Amino acid sequence: MPIDDAKPVRLDVTGTDLGEAATFIADLYGAELRVEPVATPFSFRYAALGDSTMSLHIAQFAGHVDGELPPSDAVIVQWLQSGSSRLDTGGSVLDMEPGVPVPLLPERTFSFSMEDYEQRLVHLSREVVERVAAEQGADLTAGLRFDHMTPPSDQSVRTWHNTVSLISHTLRDGTPGRLLHAEMARLAAASLLEMYPQQRPARRSPEGTALSVHVRAAVEYVNDHARMPITTSSLARHLDVSLRALQEAFQRDLQTTPNAYIRQVRLDRVRQELLASEPTAVTVREVAAGWGFAHLGRFAQQYVAEVGETPMATLERSARGPVAD
Repeated sequence: MPIDDAKPVRLDVTGTDLGEAATFIADLYGAELRVEPVATPFSFRYAALGDSTMSLHIAQFAGHVDGELPPSDAVIVQWLQSGSSRLDTGGSVLDMEPGVPVPLLPERTFSFSMEDYEQRLVHLSREVVERVAAEQGADLTAGLRFDHMTPPSDQSVRTWHNTVSLISHTLRDGTPGRLLHAEMARLAAASLLEMYPQQRPARRSPEGTALSVHVRAAVEYVNDHARMPITTSSLARHLDVSLRALQEAFQRDLQTTPNAYIRQVRLDRVRQELLASEPTAVTVREVAAGWGFAHLGRFAQQYVAEVGETPMATLERSARGPVAD
């Protein structure tokens, strides 16, 4: 979503009427809910601040609520402060642990059962999360995927909470400019992807080839950072080896040059993205530029030589469904 089109989000609703609370939450999320009071006097609060690219939410509900939430345009990350919550995220059922964030996929309906709870939520634009994941080299052919059965590391959870705390303070201190808000949304997306990494594309290295330490490290770095402006010189500096030593190692182990290898990996990624894209949603020029190919004519020649068809032919094939590699 372009930052100029982002809609502001600002809510702070409290009450003591169970029916009004249920109606408010159901209308807010388009959900089907069932609510019941608990032993304590009923109260609720729902507050939100941000915009449609990223917003922070607080939900308190002194009662029992269960139901289903339909798909949305946002990736919703939620974690308990207190109370209990059980989520069915579409294939996995989990009892939420206080303080441990759980992301929900935007395209899925999920069911829940919560009681006497306080929770925090971050709503992130799906486009922002996918863009950051793609920049990290994730394979998004099948869309975003979060493995709820693999707990995030303690360090990544701490990083998430520190990131949200920084964003929260910034939002409460005043309305940040659109560019700053967009960068904070990217920061939150990056922190989310630290907790729940996305699958990376298969690495391009010949099967059964014995690689030297430096070439193996170079291969891993290029595959993980293919979207970044990597050159042979910057790769040599990163590995702390001489340019000549790196070139000789690539020639000995892979019978190619570092620049040629970088180009091959990027061409592979372009092909994967073209096959996963709708022809009406992207252009070859946009996809090529996103992987560092600035000269469209030269890129097209290199693509044909590597893939065996024009990039436009690959993009048009994506509309006809999956193809065998």
